[in-house]
Amino acid sequence: MAILKLSENLYISPQLSEADATQTAKLGIKSVICNRPDGEEAGQPEAAQVRQWLEQAGIAAFRHQPVTAPAITDADIDTFHKLLAELPPPVLAYCRTGTRCSLLWGYRQIQNGSSVAEVKTASARAGVDLTNFEARLQAAADNR
Repeated sequence: MAILKLSENLYISPQLSEADATQTAKLGIKSVICNRPDGEEAGQPEAAQVRQWLEQAGIAAFRHQPVTAPAITDADIDTFHKLLAELPPPVLAYCRTGTRCSLLWGYRQIQNGSSVAEVKTASARAGVDLTNFEARLQAAADNR
């Protein structure tokens, strides 16, 4: 599994497995946010199962905030950033590929004055290509 740093206290990854939960704890991650809806894909562990694995590994702070990338709302962005503010850092956010987590972070960065290029570059360093969402990110920048 790849856990990659997106910002100072935010890491992202694709779907976590039981072995990943142990590795996450060993890396010093204190909190986890799941941005993936349960039942999205056959064979995907449900958030409750991942929470149990994380608790067994010593990570008790877990929140499930399911979103879908094309339908991310301002309320979703606000909720994600409230979770980041309340959870002990560093925080790991995961979904199927890390894209949703990057978008939730990126939209807020744009609302706070970052450019689309800065958000895309940071996401690319964390292994996520936001090219397919560039028009939506630009619309967010145009509406700030």
